[in-house]
Amino acid sequence: MLQRTHARERSEAGLRAWALALGLGTATLAGCGTVKQTGSARTATEQILLTNAWDDAIQKVDFEPLAGRPVYLDTVNLNGQVDQGWIISSLRQSLLSQGARLRPKPEEAEVIVEASVGAYGTDSYNWLVGVQQMTVPATVAGLPSGTIPEIPLMKKTDQHAVAKLSLFAYERTSGELIWRSGTKLATSNAKDVYVGAVGPIQSGTIRPQNKKIGINVPIISDPFPTTVTGENPRPLKLTPVPAAEAGKSDIPAATMPIPPSASDLNSFKPDGQ
Repeated sequence: MLQRTHARERSEAGLRAWALALGLGTATLAGCGTVKQTGSARTATEQILLTNAWDDAIQKVDFEPLAGRPVYLDTVNLNGQVDQGWIISSLRQSLLSQGARLRPKPEEAEVIVEASVGAYGTDSYNWLVGVQQMTVPATVAGLPSGTIPEIPLMKKTDQHAVAKLSLFAYERTSGELIWRSGTKLATSNAKDVYVGAVGPIQSGTIRPQNKKIGINVPIISDPFPTTVTGENPRPLKLTPVPAAEAGKSDIPAATMPIPPSASDLNSFKPDGQ
């Protein structure tokens, strides 16, 4: 009897040891990870909107009259401008690519080019079909108060960027005006649309395709397009329709388009896949 009691105690002690080891092992294997996320002072969308509008404005400037001339770019009017580095660098690149010979100092140049920015910023337009967010004050005791959240049936936000620039050039020694670009204006935009609980459906000049929460959404306005749009546009083939079948269709013979192939559905896949 005593031997059985000792055997049982040893068995229970062994089970407790195994349970403790299993618990320690589980605690060692279990864990959690964290990812630190930060936000920049300016959104990437705002920066792309502005720099895209600026790039479009610069492309309208013809620097060919300054080709072959030693030029100094005067950027004093650009000091303190948002995205100053991008603005100045893109101006230098445009001058060089069109044949001007940049000089680091004004006394080394024959021509001084002065640049100025008339507008460089964004505007936002919003409209809402539904209930706007509102605060109910506590006016009568016993009645509920607080904030009623926004309840949109349809909502749209449209952010625009505007860039306006002007340049002129004059002879360094004589001070005579020899060239001016005139005022160049360009815009870019980004749109977000919400329909009920669906959205945002994203579009705009800075986005190559319509997107919904990062997923490409092809939208075809023409029911019979001549091309399939996307990153690699390709012609939409037409197949002849037999004369016997032509009368059975409202579409004239030899003009019936082939439906988009299964590969066209790749536009629905998330970016990077």
